[in-house]
Order: sequence, then structure tokens, then C-alpha cells
Amino acid sequence: MGIVKKQAYKNTIVSYAGMVIAYINTVLLFPRIVGDEGYGFYNLIISVSVLYSLIASMGVPGIISKYFTFYRTEDKRHNNFLHWTAWVGLLGFAGATILYVVFKPVISSAYVKNSPLFIRYYYYMIPMALFVIAFNFLEMMGRVIYKNIFSNILQNVVLRLLTTLLLIMIALKWISFNDFVFLYIGANGLISLLLLISLILSGQFSHRLSDQKVDRVQKKEILNFGLYTLTASVIYVLLQKIDTLMLSSMAGDAVQGVYSWYFNIAIVISVPAQALSRTTYTIVADSWRAKNMANISEVYSKTSLIQMLVGCLLFVGIFINKENLFAIAHNKQFTDPQYFTLFIVIGIGFLVDITGGLNSYIISTSHKYRLNTMFAVIATVLCVGLDYWLIPIYKGLGAAIAYLASITMFNFCTWFYIKYRFKMQPFTYKHLVVIIIAAISFVAGKYFWRMPNLFLDIAVRSLFTATIYGLLTYYFNISKDVNDKVDSYLNKVLKLIK
Repeated sequence: MGIVKKQAYKNTIVSYAGMVIAYINTVLLFPRIVGDEGYGFYNLIISVSVLYSLIASMGVPGIISKYFTFYRTEDKRHNNFLHWTAWVGLLGFAGATILYVVFKPVISSAYVKNSPLFIRYYYYMIPMALFVIAFNFLEMMGRVIYKNIFSNILQNVVLRLLTTLLLIMIALKWISFNDFVFLYIGANGLISLLLLISLILSGQFSHRLSDQKVDRVQKKEILNFGLYTLTASVIYVLLQKIDTLMLSSMAGDAVQGVYSWYFNIAIVISVPAQALSRTTYTIVADSWRAKNMANISEVYSKTSLIQMLVGCLLFVGIFINKENLFAIAHNKQFTDPQYFTLFIVIGIGFLVDITGGLNSYIISTSHKYRLNTMFAVIATVLCVGLDYWLIPIYKGLGAAIAYLASITMFNFCTWFYIKYRFKMQPFTYKHLVVIIIAAISFVAGKYFWRMPNLFLDIAVRSLFTATIYGLLTYYFNISKDVNDKVDSYLNKVLKLIK
């Protein structure tokens, strides 16, 4: 766990810095500057480009993660493996783009009534998807050599700061919303370029071709794996994005904008899981190669508990600051109290997902990776069916319920299979203790007296709640890794005092 700890702590710091910027954008700037319809379309851009790029990538990031270790060489040419995967990705993008253009009438028909902005900017999705593909490819190249911090900075800090700058420029009337869309796509291209430069400077990859190549038999096996993981990834992303796509189509960008606002507030709960996954995915893949089941089991258990521990704290922290959140947003389109149920339902969905730990990673990097696709299909069919049923009745809340039900189904299926097939499961009595600690902390934070100043109230209320949460976590020794880290800091402080 040494590498995991070192990089996970750094990635967590970067992710939280990005979270602060994202919250400024989401809570403070977007509601005031572009409103619910503009914010809804912004999220639709992201959803469409992510899905488009994922389909076009041909599963290349997953291929690199699983197979790079077999082609790694000291001469940094890596048997032309990365050159070959880059060509696969480019061919996939070309094919997907042809289909995207040909099927424009069919795709547009679903959005022409409720999302006219999507029709207007339809072709903007093509360069956006290309930049997303490039970044994902380069990010995975960094992950497999355990250099993933810079990509995290670019994606979670630099891109969000650029978004902040663009929103301020709209507010100052220096640019229009049309300019914002164009420049936001350009910002995605910029971070891809910066990541490419950093990998070149790392000296871990050579542009020169090797005499050794990926043979035809290996290519077939690798492409089969890529197609399976592609299907699973597309379906898993659909679990995350289908609500946005269907809400814009069935209820309009304004309804989707409100839903996405609460979704993006709740997504902070998954930040610790995102930080850990940048390293643990590769650790699990290497452990499968070494047939080190004990290491997989250890990482599985620890990540599940730590992710739940931090996720529950974040969930409670947002919940107790509900009124403060509404006051900051200062936009009645978003802050009707009845809409806060969206956060509760979506937030529980994120807690279920991160508490599952490495469920899908363990299966996707094993020889049983095809099952991930099957489980994802089951969950997606459930999600789409519930969306069609519930969105016309409950609008955004219907989509939230569908998301919670489908993500719970997916995690249950993967957890049950790992427990049955590999005799591993991450849950202990400590998970139940975390829930009790979260409940106690919530009550303490909610009924803490209110400060006269908005930001002072956020700081004091959050600090008080976090202190209770932290003390109870330490007292019950929920995580040995966390307690060891706290003890280490306390010893350093005591030495300084002495």
C-alpha cells in the first residue's frame, strides 16, 4: 500500500483543491451568470462528449491499463505497443465521427423540442470528443508508470480555473455564451497538449519504433478485451450520464440544469474514490499478474472503508449546510427547498458506489472481465426503464431514484460475484460504525447554533462537525492507516513543542 498511500494523499489534495474550484463554479457562478438552461446545456456538452469519446476510443485506455505491463521495455519503446494503441484510438474516432454525422437527423430529433441549444452546437461535439479521447489516452499512459498527479492537476484544477475565468468574462460581457462554448472546448485541447508535453519530458516513452511488434494473435486478444471493456465502460458511463441525456430530451435543459446542479454538488462525495482509483487500478492489475490475491483483498478492504469514511463526512457536511448553500447560490431556480431531496437521493447513490470500493476494477482486470459488461447491462436497462417511467411523473427526482436503484444493482452484482468466485468481500462491522458516527455528527452539526455571518457559519459549523466525526473515528480506530497518519502528525507536533 506504500505507493497507493503516497500518490493517493497527493491526488486527494489536488482533488479537493479542484473540488473547491468546482464548488465556486457550480454554486456561486453558474446559477448567477448562465441560469438553469445554460447550466443544463453545459452539462449536456460534457455528457455527450464523454459518451462520444468513450465509444470512439475503442477501449484503448483499458487496453493500456491491462496489457502495458507485458510490453514494457527498458529502451522506452515498449515494443510499439503505445504506437499501435494510438492508431486504434484514431481509427475508432474516425469511425464514430462518421456515424455521428450520418445519424444527425435521428439524434437531433430527440432534442429538437426541449434542447434547441444542442442542435445549434451539434458539430462542436466533434473536437470536444477528440480532446477528451486524447486526454484519457495520455492520462492512462501516465497511470501505468505511476505518474498520475499532473493529469489530476490539469483535469481537476487547471480546467476548472479556466472555466471560472470564462464565466467571469461572460459576467463582464467580454465574451458571449457562444464564445464560452468555443473557448471551453479549446481549454480541453490545451490540457491535453500540456499532458503530452509532460509525458515526453518524463523520458519514459520513446517516439522511435521498435523492431518488436504486437503480433496478429496478440492483437486479436487485446482488441477483444478492448471491445468488452469498451462496452462495459460505455454502459457504466450511461449509468452516470443517461439521466442528463434523458432529462434534456424529455423535460428540457432547465429541469436538467437543476438536477445537474445537485448532482454536481453530490459528486464531491466520490472525490476520495477518484483520487484512490488513479493508483489502485494499476495496483490491482499488477497484483493479478503476480497472482497476489492477498494484496488485492487488502487493497479492496482498505479502500472500501476509507472511501466510505470520507464520503459520509462529505455527505453530512453538505447536508448540515443546506441553508448556507441556498444563500450562496442566490437563485430561486435552483434553491427551492423541495429540490434538496435530489441531493439526498443522488448522494446516497454515490455513497453506495464508493463503498463498493474496487468491485468493478477487480473484475475488469481479471480473466472474468466480461462479466462486468453483463452486470453493467443489467443496471443500465434498469436505469433506462425507470427513467422512462419516472421522469414524466417526478421530473428530476424520478431520474435521481433511477440512478440510485441502478447503481445499487450494479454494485450488488459485482460484490456478490467477487464474494462467491474469489472469496473476497470488503465489509466489516466498522462500516456500520461509520454510519453511526455519521448520524451522530449530523445531529450535532444540524442543531449547532447559527452564526450571524454566512461564511463564518459554514466554517464553524463544518469544523465542529468534522471535529466530532474525526474524534469518534480515531477513538473507534476505524482505519489503522488514518490513525497511524494522525499519530505521526501528533508526534511531530509534540516534538516541535518540546
